[in-house]
Amino acid sequence: MQPLVSIIIPTYNRAHLIGETLDSIIAQTYQNWECIIVDDGSRDNTDEVMAEYVAKDSRFKYHHRPKNRFPGGNAARNYGFEISKGEYIHWFDSDDLMLPEKIEIQLNILESNDSDFVVCEGSDIGSGNNPPEKRWTLQNEGNILLNHIKGRVIFGTNGPLFKRDFLENKKLFNESIKIRQEWEFFSRLLIGKPKIDFINKTLYHYRTNTNGIRKNTSNVKKSQIIKSEYELLKVIKKEKPFKGNDIYTYKKSIYNRLKKHLPYAIQKGNKKDLILLSKSLVFLFSRKFIVQAIKNKLKSLRGHNIKS
Repeated sequence: MQPLVSIIIPTYNRAHLIGETLDSIIAQTYQNWECIIVDDGSRDNTDEVMAEYVAKDSRFKYHHRPKNRFPGGNAARNYGFEISKGEYIHWFDSDDLMLPEKIEIQLNILESNDSDFVVCEGSDIGSGNNPPEKRWTLQNEGNILLNHIKGRVIFGTNGPLFKRDFLENKKLFNESIKIRQEWEFFSRLLIGKPKIDFINKTLYHYRTNTNGIRKNTSNVKKSQIIKSEYELLKVIKKEKPFKGNDIYTYKKSIYNRLKKHLPYAIQKGNKKDLILLSKSLVFLFSRKFIVQAIKNKLKSLRGHNIKS
């Protein structure tokens, strides 16, 4: 019997787009799937759209995020996993599209080897590009954890198909953060050195022109980025996955990113963000180094204000 694939989709106010996403799932050449849609508190007519799909295809299961869980896509993804039944797990976004052979191609690879998950490339259709522009980078050369942290390799939510056994008993998406959750999640997975297969082929399309947190440039987004960096640093400090020159490369990369957040945190006077930044820097360097770095940044900011 063909194994069951659980496709888990969190959604929020995507009634105008989710139909295309679900149609792309119906069109899959591999048909033994269940699709669990978890609504994160939509205020549009998502309930009506989903009622139509559930009525015409029993493989669609529609749920609302439990009220005792954090708002946000992460809790919806985790809840969907908890109620899923498939031997294989595929998280997907409610405004993106699967190409028809996505599940079949990835499943055939996982069924024929001992990999923990297989990841493919995706293309951006958000800006109306023709053909769509490939943007998520995939490569398996060098230290893949370090490359992922530095942004040299990006998996995205839509790319991977997982073996359920690999995900069991692991902490999944961090429900306390709302931005860069995939980056934080995959970085944690990569610390454990999973066996990964790469498909250098576009098997899904994603949009970047829809309204949402990915397009948000507010202080909320900056604050969440600081939090995601801090949450990962806590794990890396505990697990110590880097050795030799990789330790220096890792610290330099993280420091350069944290340094970019300092002006925002200082100028806005956000105490919580300043505390998280300070703790993050403590994980990387000595307290003396951190104090001097902050003094230098304050001095440069004052000089900039005087000049302007």
